[in-house]
Amino acid sequence: MQWIPTFSLFLFLYPAGWFISHFMYLFNRDISSDDLSIIGTIITFSLFLIILPGWGRIRWKTNHLWFSIGLDFNNKLRSIKTFFSGFLFSFCLLLIFCLFIYLFGWIDSFNYVKIGEFLNATLLIISIVFAEEIVFRGWLMQEMVLLFGFRRGIVVQSAIFSLAHYRSDIGLIALIPFLTGLFLFGLVLTLRRIMDRGSLFGCIGLHGGLVAIWYLFDS
Repeated sequence: MQWIPTFSLFLFLYPAGWFISHFMYLFNRDISSDDLSIIGTIITFSLFLIILPGWGRIRWKTNHLWFSIGLDFNNKLRSIKTFFSGFLFSFCLLLIFCLFIYLFGWIDSFNYVKIGEFLNATLLIISIVFAEEIVFRGWLMQEMVLLFGFRRGIVVQSAIFSLAHYRSDIGLIALIPFLTGLFLFGLVLTLRRIMDRGSLFGCIGLHGGLVAIWYLFDS
């Protein structure tokens, strides 16, 4: 029955975030549904961070929660090096990919990056990617390893990461390779953490670099 706390945590957090965000709607009815969704997600993640230290003490029997999920804030120099190592790797991958599609004539034109787009790309790394890595490669990976063992836990965690990005706006033929690619990407990010001796910063750099740099290329 060890899976019950894992399942029930987000069964509690998501409705709590939804309820609090919609409670705010009573005081400001000009808030759009998209803004409410964003506010609800922020509240849910904030509650998750508040609960996490107690979760580590009770569930994982550790008082070093942040270190357990790969966030070693004591060795700042190593963390920064690990982050930029992952970021540089993502840049090289995208550079090779863009050279490939350029040679085949699939790039229409080049343009300058606007400061607003650069700030949006930076925000993607700081907010969305950082949060995703804490949840999936940090907390969820520890939980799946606890429930299924190391090897199977890695696979299950990557599968959940893939399914969490399910999109209803694309057809089945496009959805299968989309989810398969995300599953493989989840495995790669997990292997990156293993290569970095448990540090999460390399995953953040790799994941954040791919998302942010591609956003800039596409812009």
